[in-house]
Amino acid sequence: MLIVGLILGTALLIWGRQLFWLFIAGAGFMVGLQIASRAIGGPEWVGIAIGLVAAIGAALLAVFLKTIAIGVGGFLMGGAILTSLAGLLGVDTGLIYWTLFVIGGIGGALLISMFFDLALIWLSSLAGASLIVGAFSLDNPWRVMLFLVLLLIGVVAQARRAKEEKKG
Repeated sequence: MLIVGLILGTALLIWGRQLFWLFIAGAGFMVGLQIASRAIGGPEWVGIAIGLVAAIGAALLAVFLKTIAIGVGGFLMGGAILTSLAGLLGVDTGLIYWTLFVIGGIGGALLISMFFDLALIWLSSLAGASLIVGAFSLDNPWRVMLFLVLLLIGVVAQARRAKEEKKG
């Protein structure tokens, strides 16, 4: 998971807004991985394989059905991010997990439909930071600190690039 988390997390952190299909694929991967680890269990490669299949399906959805993919991607990413954050705090068991997933999903879908560019920047930065932090085995204070630093880096980098694109 280390390599996949680092590569996908870094890509989302830096290019999540610019490469919309990557944002949607990242959402598919995160949700596929989370569902596989909760529902199937087993070796880590099974979760990664299911996550990759979900990512490819989500990316194809983004390319061919962009309007639908915006809402679905926002929902999936919002749910995945909120449950990842809950996992950082140790609050991700049973019904609480699924309740947080739905709440985060609804919030993500609303954010992305109302504030597309800004929501893409924040959601992809949150997802990227979450994937990178999740790839390492760190104690909780270090996980939170690394998460916040990476989040800041992602938001600033993507916001700068968006501002430069609007000028040019």
